[in-house]
Amino acid sequence: ADHGLDLAEKDFTVNTVAGAMKSFFSELPEPLVPYVMQAELVEAHSELGVTSAAGWCRGHGGPWWRLAGILLFPLSHRRVSHNHRVNLMTSENLSICFWPTLMRPDFSTMDALTATRTYQTIIELFIQQCPFFF
Repeated sequence: ADHGLDLAEKDFTVNTVAGAMKSFFSELPEPLVPYVMQAELVEAHSELGVTSAAGWCRGHGGPWWRLAGILLFPLSHRRVSHNHRVNLMTSENLSICFWPTLMRPDFSTMDALTATRTYQTIIELFIQQCPFFF
């Protein structure tokens, strides 16, 4: 709730902050990327490719884009990825770390297991293309 909190001042490690973020997102009643949108995103990705999927996402707003978290989360990750030469956290690395928490697919189905790379690519797309969505 404290938007003025300076994490550097508190001397938290990067792993502590990342762990807290992952814990927060994993405890939400529904993933940040809602279940109802995941199949559509995977389908758009497989049919249109990464570049065109960005346009599809923007054109299919609805309740999806009303989630403030999905707008802010990739934006903050984009700032982290801009410093990838120092922190080694490219948009790909960030998406690998966070897609399971943000999407929480049901791994009991074969579809979810075979789509893991697609899920990761979708989160990477959100991070890379955040200016497009805003």
